[in-house]
Amino acid sequence: MALQTSGSGAVPALSMSATDISVELGNSPTELFDFQGAATSFSGILDDDAISALEFYNKTFAGGSGTYGTRNSHTFRFLNIDAQLQGFADGELVAAAENDDTHLPGDHTIQGQADFVDDFVDDDLTNGDTIFANAAGSTRTNLRPGGDFPSGTHFMLDTTANDIFQIDSNGDISNVKSRTPATPTISETSKDATSITISIVGDTTVTRQYAPFKDGTEQTNILPNASGSIGNNSVTTSYTYSGLASNTSFALKVRGENAFANGSDSNTLNITTDSAATAWSNLTGDPQNLLGAEGGTEVSNAASIDLANGSGNTVITLATAGGIVGTLSIAYSTSGDPGASGTANGGSGFGNSSSHRTIDQSTYSSGTLHFRTKFIHVSGKDGTGSYTVTFANNSETNGDFNGSLTFGL
Repeated sequence: MALQTSGSGAVPALSMSATDISVELGNSPTELFDFQGAATSFSGILDDDAISALEFYNKTFAGGSGTYGTRNSHTFRFLNIDAQLQGFADGELVAAAENDDTHLPGDHTIQGQADFVDDFVDDDLTNGDTIFANAAGSTRTNLRPGGDFPSGTHFMLDTTANDIFQIDSNGDISNVKSRTPATPTISETSKDATSITISIVGDTTVTRQYAPFKDGTEQTNILPNASGSIGNNSVTTSYTYSGLASNTSFALKVRGENAFANGSDSNTLNITTDSAATAWSNLTGDPQNLLGAEGGTEVSNAASIDLANGSGNTVITLATAGGIVGTLSIAYSTSGDPGASGTANGGSGFGNSSSHRTIDQSTYSSGTLHFRTKFIHVSGKDGTGSYTVTFANNSETNGDFNGSLTFGL
């Protein structure tokens, strides 16, 4: 409940006693208390460093677990720079959280001092807490701008509460943050057959590095895009898992780390990579000029082509151009050169089709396809021209096998 209202006049409409204030603070009506300590428990009373009984009217105390009127000893860490005491600068907060000057300039040395906090929660820090030089609370700490610190923005580490915080010229605390890295959130940005890119979003004020995990195994650590400043509340960092197997599910997560502690794991993403793309490659063999006598037959030399990640049937198309007088056909084998007969190594034979042949996907979907072409000349007719063999699977084609024909001349 709130303390009595002062009303609208110059004189309070209702009287208020010290007992009322003590009860509002959660104490026994007979318990002793001091006005200085009570004033620190309500916002706005010490703004002018003066205390008036009228200022307690209309106030409400939202109590923490701390014991009113007691000030607990906390140990603070700050910097000594060429014999000048000062807090950590904004931008040096990872080093502050780590209590380590390794990453700071050579003239920066970390020092410590114990002072007293009228802590809202025992042995913890809360925005609005005040640091005193003594347990009685009669003197503000010297570790503040205008005390031993020069004017400006200063941060310290509290190794009792394990928090970093900003301190002002009144010894009041703000911008309290745990020295343990915050928990990030991750989401998928993009993926393909061999990689997944994620976005990492988190408070990186005290985060030295991110540790990505794949299926429970830690990957190479990365630095966040920005860190060490009190304003790094929501920093986005990109990370790519590469060299992944296609069409495979991976469990991905990330955690923030610094020299003091590892943060909690992020949410876990279960992402399946894309199926690998269909591709033709490694075409070998000489398409050559097929020469033939009157009414003769000519078979090409052995040739082959590779298919990766096929899907569906494979179609081989034969096309001729020019004054062709005869029939062009093809034989293939998935085991080896089909030979001049077209049937060696389980070959298909040259067949009857002069335009195309279809290989069922149950027979062939990837690997090396061996083949030979054959041209049968029509007797009594001379001609020259060219031919092309085109391989197609899953809309991917290769038509690079091109040769010439000369017969009967």
